[in-house]
Amino acid sequence: MKIKNILISVLSLVVLGACDNKKTENELFMTNLQLSKITDYLYEVYYDDYDYDYATKFNNEKYRVTLGACSSVRNGSIIGRNYDWYYDENPEFIIHTSAKNGRHASIGVATIVPGLSTEIVESGEYNDGYKMLPFRTVDGINDAGVAININVVPVGDHGITTGTNPDGPDLFIVTAVRYVLDYADSVDSAIELLQNANIYAVNNKDIQEEVHYMISDSHKTVVVEFVDNIMVVVPNKNIMTNFYLSSGFTPHANGIERYNILRDNYDMGQTKTGMLSLMRRVWYTNAYKRETVPFWYSEFAKDYSPDYIDLTISSPISAYDYIINIATDLYNNRARNGQTWQTVHTSVYDLENKTLTIVPQETDTAYEFEI
Repeated sequence: MKIKNILISVLSLVVLGACDNKKTENELFMTNLQLSKITDYLYEVYYDDYDYDYATKFNNEKYRVTLGACSSVRNGSIIGRNYDWYYDENPEFIIHTSAKNGRHASIGVATIVPGLSTEIVESGEYNDGYKMLPFRTVDGINDAGVAININVVPVGDHGITTGTNPDGPDLFIVTAVRYVLDYADSVDSAIELLQNANIYAVNNKDIQEEVHYMISDSHKTVVVEFVDNIMVVVPNKNIMTNFYLSSGFTPHANGIERYNILRDNYDMGQTKTGMLSLMRRVWYTNAYKRETVPFWYSEFAKDYSPDYIDLTISSPISAYDYIINIATDLYNNRARNGQTWQTVHTSVYDLENKTLTIVPQETDTAYEFEI
């Protein structure tokens, strides 16, 4: 079922009155914030202005990377994308930004904002995370028809990106999605923007992943990766999961089975409806089902256990049994805020019509939005 721009309920965040001049800065921010609830764990919000300097400071001082596994595919004018994360209480947001100050208008999905829980959102209370929301966009499209999304890759195999261009302005590796949506006129324009910036990820010993990007327009699709602090552009790649496409499989590569499913069923994704069906085949809860063919053993090529076990894609499948059993037990319990993963949203972008269709929380309901 498709529901177009239906706001199931509106949060009581706008408090109008005659004494606005007496309100604090945070109260005024919440008064002006256009935020609506779409369904459980999914909200819609509009932004006219946001502060890159604030985002840079926030990322450098407070933020540590928390990213999900992902699957992406482009077929013709249709782009499909799954975002996988813990089965928890994290809200997600449809982000609209207006064309202003040389920026393109855009629409996308933002997720996993530190401190911005579902409870906070429902309460109507102010949180610094609202200022970060535009910079936590993980997939989107702008009014020039440029689409971009991030998928994670394991930095243990290549090392974390600490800076790609010392002479360029600093740009956090996730914030780059917002930067491309704001200023790119095409894929080539996006590549130039990223080459001229100093892309970096937070250098924290707990980080196990950073990101690569799939960037598309009506003419081409490329994958952009960072290897040894060098930006690498991989042309003509229409499928991306969680291993490096510029260097092939690395020891802790993830998403190999998902990649193969997307490749083998690629023709399904020629229409919006077909792409939604294709992305459903790689919803993350399939990882916990032993009957899934092929079984997704590469999803467990990292530490899921209380005692660290270093598994790689070269380990025999039998070596995964211990960790797979732990993950399967967690999945069977399906308690929120546990360690179980699911696909928290499926996005389908139409490059021609510049629309977003989203299915949240592995449900059967799709919502469609325009820029």
